[in-house]
Amino acid sequence: MSAIASARARDDEDDESQPLTAAARAQRQRQCLRMLGVVLASYTLDTLLLLGFARFGAIDGFAPWAYAGAGAVACGVFWVLLRSGKSEGLADPFLVVPQMLVHSAIHLAFVMWVPAVGVPLLMMLLVINAFGAMRVSRMAVLSTSALIAIGVAGVLAWGGLNVALPTGNLGQRVVSAAWFALVLARVTLLDLYGLQLRDVLMQRNAKLKAKFEKMHRRATRDGLTGTLSRRSVMELLDQQHRKFELTGQSFSIVLLDIDHFKQVNDRFGHPVGDEVLRAFSRRASAEMRTSDRLGRYGGEEFLAVLTATEDESSAHIAAERVRDGVAKHAWNRLHPDLKVTVSLGVAVCRPEETVEELLARADAALYAAKHAGRDCVRMG
Repeated sequence: MSAIASARARDDEDDESQPLTAAARAQRQRQCLRMLGVVLASYTLDTLLLLGFARFGAIDGFAPWAYAGAGAVACGVFWVLLRSGKSEGLADPFLVVPQMLVHSAIHLAFVMWVPAVGVPLLMMLLVINAFGAMRVSRMAVLSTSALIAIGVAGVLAWGGLNVALPTGNLGQRVVSAAWFALVLARVTLLDLYGLQLRDVLMQRNAKLKAKFEKMHRRATRDGLTGTLSRRSVMELLDQQHRKFELTGQSFSIVLLDIDHFKQVNDRFGHPVGDEVLRAFSRRASAEMRTSDRLGRYGGEEFLAVLTATEDESSAHIAAERVRDGVAKHAWNRLHPDLKVTVSLGVAVCRPEETVEELLARADAALYAAKHAGRDCVRMG
């Protein structure tokens, strides 16, 4: 009976495993008390239906008021407990399971007292259990449902009770139909709210996933160029080297340095220099295979890991393709007088060679490319 309000509370809480602030505790307490309002409203509605049954002779006229009193007392007790804040430290701060058991016990007691309306009262157990399941854990739902089922079995086996649905006259049939319709309406509302809650959770998961991906990208990508950060590309290089040691499948690396980049900044300004870095990264990446990775090594220098390039000939071809693509790029779109080239030093990993030795050979090859006039590829 109380799960709709408690489900709303779940929407408003970010993480119950984290300590709540005073404002969050106050908000949750208000949610708990609103939940009791839903419960009390349900008792009020069913009391009116019981009064209808009494009006048409199905039960004694005192039973509806006793039912209303029992519900009011139960709600009052839980209101005091929740209002005091003593449940805050519990795994079930809304006291959903105790409420499910108490309200189920009330309905079972009235089934025994007025079995003539036992079927409508038993219907309410389904609503109570379904509403409570919106808040508590799966294990709590199963254990609570088992206890309720045991209680129902005991009541039905009690001294030959004639548990019935009043249909003795037209008035009783109308009230019975209304009771069924209102129970169905409550279950339907619960289902609709469950769908809404699922949509909210899916949206939250999507936002969390997007936020995680954004954080992951910030942690692994260079903020300016979008290529791998130095740390990430070095981690990739280490992984590839370990794979080489295990499988013997060699790979290559390329150190790329944009020629005369300082002059680009000095002549055209740093904003143009930043655009050159971004455009270079896009062009170089476009000329590489999808299995290769490009990272910013520092400043205008980049490091490419060619994961399945095992010999100098294929590594040279891959590097030359990048060099040619950069040279042919329409740099004049950034500035009419702008032209950008790149020098590349290539090294194929050798057996028993460390990462540091591999990088040193690529760096030496890059140095040779610069001394050879730049805009060229040299092997290390």
